[in-house]
Amino acid sequence: MEASANTSCSNVTVTNGFLIRLVGSLGAVSVATCLVALCWLFYLKLYKQFLYRLAAYQVMGSMLHALFLVCQFTFLEYDDSKYPSCVAVGYLLEIAGWMKACFGCWITFHLFCFAVFLKNMKKLEPLYVISSILVPIVVSSVPLITKSYGPTDDWCWIQRKKCGKYDLTGFFEQIALWYGPTFVLLVVQSIAMLIIMITMYYRAHRKSDDDVIGSREQNKKALRQLLPLMVYPVVFCILIIPPLIERLYGFSPVPRGLLILVTVCIPAWSFFAGVSLIVHIGAIRRTDVIACICTPLACLSRTFQKKDYISWTSKQSSFDDH
Repeated sequence: MEASANTSCSNVTVTNGFLIRLVGSLGAVSVATCLVALCWLFYLKLYKQFLYRLAAYQVMGSMLHALFLVCQFTFLEYDDSKYPSCVAVGYLLEIAGWMKACFGCWITFHLFCFAVFLKNMKKLEPLYVISSILVPIVVSSVPLITKSYGPTDDWCWIQRKKCGKYDLTGFFEQIALWYGPTFVLLVVQSIAMLIIMITMYYRAHRKSDDDVIGSREQNKKALRQLLPLMVYPVVFCILIIPPLIERLYGFSPVPRGLLILVTVCIPAWSFFAGVSLIVHIGAIRRTDVIACICTPLACLSRTFQKKDYISWTSKQSSFDDH
């Protein structure tokens, strides 16, 4: 679609409705997935454990990002009256994107400190949360001040065109405030993930049992608990590559296939964050998961007695064994 910088650019309509429908639909699926994951986490009261809270922060940011992608449906038929709301959605989308990136960075940092330096940085949790809120707001406010948010060639975000003409301010803001930092994060997190995986594998399988953390069995247990967290930065590193490639085209026309791939990758980041948390819960808390699935009435009924539940599950276990 052609871009409008202000209400003086009249008769602006959305011509790329396919991409908006695609990103909005996938965004809705991602919101639902993240919501299920978070509800499951709170139902099992796993938020009391730091590692699950760290994962939950990432999923919350991902769900917000997907939610603002769903809001893009509003601009299928764009006109000047929708410009303020388009600016608001673009601004909130940028904030949510940065929140995801920041929480992903902190997860990588936490894993790196634990794997390499044997340090548990749990005490920095307030810093993780506060910085992942303030930094996105500050960074995302720059295009708001320069009035760069609005309808782009795809959806509402930082504009590269204003009134149908290329705008270098918006172009450089896209590079400086999103694509540049994400490229740096891609390189740094990829290196960090490689170091983490090598170090944790070594600690879990080395023969010495007198290391600082403890025995090999303890190291393997820690490895199983922390490995699911690595999914979040790994998924980020994979899914950010197509958008970075797309940006290399600059002002040149982008192949339609690449545009579709980028449109799929953006909400997919949120979708896989939700799926990763669900798998994480299922892998670590299999007993609780089975109890909640097999005895939904028991979980909801206040009159269900614990001894009856134990007796029921024991019978089920005996039945399964035979």
